[in-house]
Amino acid sequence: MPSNRPRATGRALVLANGGEGHADELNRHLAHATCLVCIVAFAKSSGWRLIEKAVAERVAKGLNATFVIGLDFYQSEPAVLGAILGLRAKAVGAGGTVALYIGRERRRHTLHPKVYWLKGSQGQTLIIGSANMTRGGLADNHEMSALLSGPSAAQERWLRQWIDERAKAGDIIEATPKLIKGYERRRDIYRTTMKSAETRAFRAMANAAGDTLTLADLLIEMRADDGPEGFAKSLQRRRKAEPKARKQIALLSRRPDLTRGQFLKAYEELISQWHSSGLARGKNIVAKRSNRFQAALRALVAEPSDNPAVLFDLLKFHFDEIPRAGSNVMTELLHTRDPARFPVMNRNSVAGMGLANIDGYPELPTKKAVRGALYAQFAADAERLRQGLGLADLSELDALFNYAYQRGDGEEDEDDDE
Repeated sequence: MPSNRPRATGRALVLANGGEGHADELNRHLAHATCLVCIVAFAKSSGWRLIEKAVAERVAKGLNATFVIGLDFYQSEPAVLGAILGLRAKAVGAGGTVALYIGRERRRHTLHPKVYWLKGSQGQTLIIGSANMTRGGLADNHEMSALLSGPSAAQERWLRQWIDERAKAGDIIEATPKLIKGYERRRDIYRTTMKSAETRAFRAMANAAGDTLTLADLLIEMRADDGPEGFAKSLQRRRKAEPKARKQIALLSRRPDLTRGQFLKAYEELISQWHSSGLARGKNIVAKRSNRFQAALRALVAEPSDNPAVLFDLLKFHFDEIPRAGSNVMTELLHTRDPARFPVMNRNSVAGMGLANIDGYPELPTKKAVRGALYAQFAADAERLRQGLGLADLSELDALFNYAYQRGDGEEDEDDDE
């Protein structure tokens, strides 16, 4: 079956600092171009200036040009968009065309190609690789692209089909002065906010362990969020779940040893009241050692001490024999016992500690890696953060940790499987 993809001869185009770069190659081909298709993720004045004169000269001679420029991360500069749009009248007067499409902001998929296709009296050239329309991309960076040339019309057909498909899907839209003006306003807001955030981030990274600057900013954001993950609704769910979880623990500790099926039903109800994700995946394995689990709960209920190290090690003595019930489950049990004293210790909360420059804890705190003394230190650090943030208890701190983790690149919680 024949392919409709472009076929051409090619050579590597590699830019080394001080050598000939993408801008030189583009200007050489622009000198005799009658058609141009440029698709880039970012376009900045520093890059546009390197090819602007050559483009304008060809527009004056009837160039047919199509530009597709991404707006992701607000990198592309409105001045470039306006300059390209400004060439349209000149193109019409010379018998040519200039079309400008811009990416849609905050779409699910990032517009990321870097493609330059030119056709002229000397044939067709396709430059496709890593170079955006920036000074770095076209002149200063170490960039690499493939340069393809040949007489086939498939290149143009393929590129225009791609543009049509993206336009129909709503990923790109034809630019207008109004759209560019709106983008410029939003870009100004974004860049000012990000610059301020960057300054605060560098300051936070340099601060001493226990500094709450980053967490305090996130807490402000969380309190302003009126959605289901915002502070108010998260706390509402937690306050509603806490007595239900305590009731299940009392039930499991008081009743004689349950059958596996009876235990599984009660355990499912218990973990459904907790806020660590991923625990349900190990429920069937935990149920195989239900008698040991119930024995641990009886020991916990009978223990008068509120020392985090003592209680953690007490549970660990039993839980070492229960696969898929590790430090996450153990500390959820302690947290249910008293959310003012005992923090949940899992991947989320360890990452949250890291936002306050508190390290020394395993990224995934399994029951093999954590003992009572380390958990007691974790509890002390959590209490210090709670006080610094002005939170009511460690449940509120855990909600903040989860909120922060969801905004990062973290993986879903999962208890250790040993």
